[in-house]
Amino acid sequence: MKAISLAANPRTLTKTTGSKKVRQGGGLPGVIYGNGDPQSIEIEAKQFGKAVKSTEAKNFLVELDIEGKKSIALVQDVQKNPLTNLFIHVDFKRLTKDSVVTAQVPLYPIGTAEGVKQGGVMQTAMHTITLKGRPANIPDSLELDVSDMEVGQSRYLEDLDLPKGVVATGQPKALVIAIATSRMQMMAEAEEAAAAEAAAEGGAEGAAAEGETPAQEGAKEEGAADAAEGGDKKEG
Repeated sequence: MKAISLAANPRTLTKTTGSKKVRQGGGLPGVIYGNGDPQSIEIEAKQFGKAVKSTEAKNFLVELDIEGKKSIALVQDVQKNPLTNLFIHVDFKRLTKDSVVTAQVPLYPIGTAEGVKQGGVMQTAMHTITLKGRPANIPDSLELDVSDMEVGQSRYLEDLDLPKGVVATGQPKALVIAIATSRMQMMAEAEEAAAAEAAAEGGAEGAAAEGETPAQEGAKEEGAADAAEGGDKKEG
């Protein structure tokens, strides 16, 4: 991850009323903690909004310049107003060069799967992946080549190609992407199976109509014998 530079100032207006005044003035209240004492800060809301739009990661790296003193930190938590969708508070986690962090990054399938070309459907179980490692080693996003995937094939968390020193958190066999049979394919296969079954049943009935069972043959022979015997009696 590349650190995004943000200018910040110590925040003296704290608590609910103080934070409200900061926001009314175009600022965004926040706090930076970890590897030292927590510090209340404020940054320009528009500047933070631009930083969010410039990256795809939910937890991204920043370089906070607080009155000339720079600190590397990770955006740990962001709060928004549910009605206006505007940022109302942000938490930063102060880092060192040896810090190990956990961050969520987006996952993008690359290419068109062979199974999709054949009529299958790609099902994405994970749109974001949680990674753990040093900030400098964690990518802003992940890509997964699905072009060789056939219908019925899946990719799991353990199949992801990750940078050295970075691991994905979660069960290794957790499903990430699968190529499934589409509903249209399933209906077509069901129709083909029904047609084949009907054809098989029709062939069996036709064969039975053309042939005669032993019982039927015996009844015919017995009837012929009775007719012959009756003719002999009339002649006598």
